[in-house]
Amino acid sequence: MVKKLAKQYKPEAFYGDRGYDSEKLFKIVFEELGAYPLILQKRLDVPKYRRKGRYRKETIDVFDYGEYLQRNKVETAFSILKRKFGFSIRSKDVKNQKVEAMCRLVAYNIDRLLESGKGVILMFIRITRVSY
Repeated sequence: MVKKLAKQYKPEAFYGDRGYDSEKLFKIVFEELGAYPLILQKRLDVPKYRRKGRYRKETIDVFDYGEYLQRNKVETAFSILKRKFGFSIRSKDVKNQKVEAMCRLVAYNIDRLLESGKGVILMFIRITRVSY
């Protein structure tokens, strides 16, 4: 998945939780993606000299925990998506799975636009009522 991402996009940072903590992934993110891995390492109590992996050692001293917390925005969006539109994709074919996922994303974006537009529409109705 990360290699496919490298072909299409060039992000500055790659966010991941502890499940993504592996030297192989750190190497792919640095070399192929050309991004900085903001991946929280599993054992923060282990000193740097006892850690394994060149790339993991490079990032442990300069890890920006404040920036890492920004990934919560993505986690929140996925949580909302799953609650509103279901947890599983029902299509068997890979092409149809992608279509189904994209349809859910479009539906989510439309829902968000409608929610944000409600307030604007209600304000406009109140203003027009007052002016008459």
